[in-house]
Amino acid sequence: MALVRRRQRQAVEMRVRDLGLSNQQFWLLVALVERQGASLAELLSALPMDQPTASRVLAALSRRKLVRLDSDPADRRRRRMVLTPRGEQFGARCLLVAEKVRQAVVAHFSSEEIAALRSWLRRMVENLDELDRISPPCHGAPKNALAARRDRDK
Repeated sequence: MALVRRRQRQAVEMRVRDLGLSNQQFWLLVALVERQGASLAELLSALPMDQPTASRVLAALSRRKLVRLDSDPADRRRRRMVLTPRGEQFGARCLLVAEKVRQAVVAHFSSEEIAALRSWLRRMVENLDELDRISPPCHGAPKNALAARRDRDK
């Protein structure tokens, strides 16, 4: 799995190197294109990223004038992430790359094989979650982003 993740990261980096985006910035931009105007919590539901990391990545994208934070008219405490015009240009390119990479990962797999692979991967995550429940990590060890999100959503 680490090899697939590393190759996916390399495939992305080779295709967007000229944009000067980190892998995390790339995937956060893709999530924003797919969920324009999302809150941070909504973005985190789509990304394997914890809240502090996502905040740092958003701050970097904001400094580059790719993203801005708008107040939510329905809830003034909530902030919505919105792509700037420049961010929309970057995001459109990132979305095309993401779609190509996502397709390449499962190319030459049947729909049944893709469904089985997704099921197996979900089961692996569930197995690791079960390990955390029956044998808790060391006191003070950081939670992984997915476990923290599941705890938050309970």
